[in-house]
Amino acid sequence: MTWRNRNLYLLGLPGAGKSAIGQELAEMLRRQKYSFVDLDSEIVGLAGQSISEIFSSQGEESFRELETKALLRVASSTGPHQIVATGGGIVKSPLNRSIIRGSGIPVWIDVTVREAAKNVLNDILQGRGRPLFRSNSPEELQDKLRQLLDDRRKYYEQATLHFVTRSIKGDERTPKELAEELLIALDKMSMEVTLKPPHRSLVAHSSLGDYPVLIGNGIAIRELAHTVRDRGATQVVIVTDKNVERLHWDEFHSKLSKEVGSSVRISKITIEGGEECKDIDTLQMILQRFNDFGVSRSSSLVVAFGGGVVTDITAFAANLYHRGIPLVHIPTTLLAQVDAAIGGKTGIDYLGGKNLIGTFYPPRQVLVDPIYLKTLPKDTLRSGLAEVFKYALIGNRPMWDDLSKRTRRLIRGVDSIYEEVIYESIVEKLKYVEADEFETKSGVRELLNFGHTFGHALESATGFSTFLHGEAVCYGMRAAAWLSKELGYINEEEWAQIELTLGMLISSKNTREVSLDSERVFSEFNRDKKGKNRVILLRSIGQAFAMEISEHDARRTIVHMLNLL
Repeated sequence: MTWRNRNLYLLGLPGAGKSAIGQELAEMLRRQKYSFVDLDSEIVGLAGQSISEIFSSQGEESFRELETKALLRVASSTGPHQIVATGGGIVKSPLNRSIIRGSGIPVWIDVTVREAAKNVLNDILQGRGRPLFRSNSPEELQDKLRQLLDDRRKYYEQATLHFVTRSIKGDERTPKELAEELLIALDKMSMEVTLKPPHRSLVAHSSLGDYPVLIGNGIAIRELAHTVRDRGATQVVIVTDKNVERLHWDEFHSKLSKEVGSSVRISKITIEGGEECKDIDTLQMILQRFNDFGVSRSSSLVVAFGGGVVTDITAFAANLYHRGIPLVHIPTTLLAQVDAAIGGKTGIDYLGGKNLIGTFYPPRQVLVDPIYLKTLPKDTLRSGLAEVFKYALIGNRPMWDDLSKRTRRLIRGVDSIYEEVIYESIVEKLKYVEADEFETKSGVRELLNFGHTFGHALESATGFSTFLHGEAVCYGMRAAAWLSKELGYINEEEWAQIELTLGMLISSKNTREVSLDSERVFSEFNRDKKGKNRVILLRSIGQAFAMEISEHDARRTIVHMLNLL
């Protein structure tokens, strides 16, 4: 795989010449539609202040937040490929390093401390912003740069290409000459190094701690290994279910062991799987195994490797044990990738109620690897698609129009469009989660419950063993759309379009024998933790709202839903 379809990120000490070399290289690659980006200029544009002003008025921490925001913007650009000159400290953030790995090739521009100090001093004398070095004498400047190199060397050494600028003869070369040499080195690297698959990056903002969501084929083990090393973890405890264990464990364990080395102990906890095991007994078993393994906050990392049941109950256990163990989600079903693993909700079913006990506990990272979807049964894949279509129905009409055209292709099985669909779905979910993290502002995150109140009642009434969660939600969405039409909020045409599309996700006549009394379902509907008779309806496709409906409307909607089975 060639480097020429990737961004290039130039890393290195302040004064390494990244900008000068990058501009020359971009000019050489202009016909290949490469452009040059100075990340400091992007930060200045975001902040409306110079780098010096940001440091003096907001401090280095705010600068680093802006740096990550600017990096995400550059990495997410759909324009020409870019050669990006980064700041010397960008590698300090694990998130930044992940974004760079995912969207391009990191190149370490390695200069001597003496050369870097000379260039920094020249910048200061010419009035260019170097706020971290303005008060240093030339000797202090070299000492500070030497210390920075010592601190950051381990991160620079992770770069795909190590480009040394100093000549064996000791002669100085111009930025153009260095760019020509770098171009040769890049082509040589492509012949010698197998480049890793790219991934896309999002940041989930949480008051309990922001966390990255990474999406890409084949990235799970690679990025988990980076996280283990970054945290200095000596133990990884992976919670999975029997089905995922059977399909993926041997390969997963073998590759991860090779990546992290023998100094990291990998332990496994296997649960039965399925909604019926998301209970207090399974939770207690997981907590007991944590204790048996000697799990600790300082040296352990817990990984939820499975579908929504695994991510929900593992996150709950990680939150409870020692008041919080670092957690990573690797969701393996579509429903978990677009919904359950995102947003920080944890929980178990209790006393017959869906998610009756739970907390909010964000993971440290979510690794969404669509490759695991290839082993999903068709009904499980379609179950996950219900959540995807939900995001479109409640708040994104263009997304609905696009998905409804692709419905038949999506239900046929996993292909290249799934990564984009997953990415767009996560973007949609984060809008609601970040606006109302703890479901305190009525009508914001609450809208994500579209179809769930009726669907949860259906699940509960059948003991969580008859319907997949997404199947129940799909029936619930069809019921809520029907009620929206009955109450005059959406017209017949929109309702017919919703019914036709959602009807393709789940067969209109379930082949399983389901005998349910509407009163039983209504009883479970009334127990819903979101409030009596409070449901999400549609004003139109792409516009949802919450309201309390009458008992009469609840009953007749449940009857309609049962007739769909």
